[in-house]
Amino acid sequence: MTYSQRLTHGYSSDVIYLEHQIAIAEEDLAKAEEKRRAYESDLDQLKTSPGYHSTSATNVSNEEKWVDELTKLQSMIKDIRTRLKNLQEDLGELED
Repeated sequence: MTYSQRLTHGYSSDVIYLEHQIAIAEEDLAKAEEKRRAYESDLDQLKTSPGYHSTSATNVSNEEKWVDELTKLQSMIKDIRTRLKNLQEDLGELED
């Protein structure tokens, strides 16, 4: 295999790898966003449920649980978006 063929093959495999990683990141982001919406819905249901304002220990504990999970998910979503942006930039640089 000539040098230019190896270069072309290497470039091609790098592009394929980055495209694959981008697809994985996009899938991870979609799943995390779906989960975030579910947590937000559960939290909203908790807050609008009858007796919510009674400040029972259970209500406070459940709310804290959902808020903590939501915070973790939002952080994970931010990380995935950063990773996705970096992968897309790497792919753009390769294509130039």
